[in-house]
Amino acid sequence: MTYTVLGYCPRTDQVGIGLTTVTIAAGGTCPFYSYGGDIIVVQAYGNQAPAIEGARAADEGLGRDDILARMASVDSSFHFRQVGVMKRSGEAFAVTGEKARPWAGHVVADGLVAMGNVLAGPEVVEAMAAAFQRDPSLPLAERLLQALEAGRDAGGQKAGEGLHYDERSALLRIIGDGPGRRGVTTLDLRVDMHARAVDEMRRFYEIYKPIIARRELRAKNPADDKATYQWEAENLKDNPPPPALKA
Repeated sequence: MTYTVLGYCPRTDQVGIGLTTVTIAAGGTCPFYSYGGDIIVVQAYGNQAPAIEGARAADEGLGRDDILARMASVDSSFHFRQVGVMKRSGEAFAVTGEKARPWAGHVVADGLVAMGNVLAGPEVVEAMAAAFQRDPSLPLAERLLQALEAGRDAGGQKAGEGLHYDERSALLRIIGDGPGRRGVTTLDLRVDMHARAVDEMRRFYEIYKPIIARRELRAKNPADDKATYQWEAENLKDNPPPPALKA
């Protein structure tokens, strides 16, 4: 009941993930990340144990077949899972187990995995892939979010007999912050317990975008950082978050 897009941007040397599902809090249970910044996702009857093993294998420098073999070695039900891997280098691959609930499948292209299960049909992942590839000049987070929106608009998760699952959780995460900081997470947003999680992620992301640069500056030069309430008053007045201060 989950659809996910993994992407690599050669222009900024970043990797990222966008994920949404009816399952609550899936952003904390489906994906795992290696120390080097590889992204390993196990969804469809999700089980993070093989994702952790895949991250270990990626950190050891193993390739596709060995990573998948290591993952399968710790999961006797691996044939129920759907796996997507975006290595920090931009190498991408995916596997949809034969027992994953239909419709289930994936698209793999250069620097891209679009995959999902319990979907309206292949048009969902095809729409995600097309949206991600449409404009490579956009920030990676925007491309990933547009892919989730395209998957939703193409039918998203199908419950059968004319019913549809709501997207109740969503994840948007970007890894990569320049030379020497390739494993640093620069964006990690989650939405949970929301009937329209992709819409809420769009709202959240639009508020948060200016904060991405601020967090980078705080990490590199904390002495010049302003108080949160002051910085937000100066920089987020056109699209404000909830107030930072209470009386």
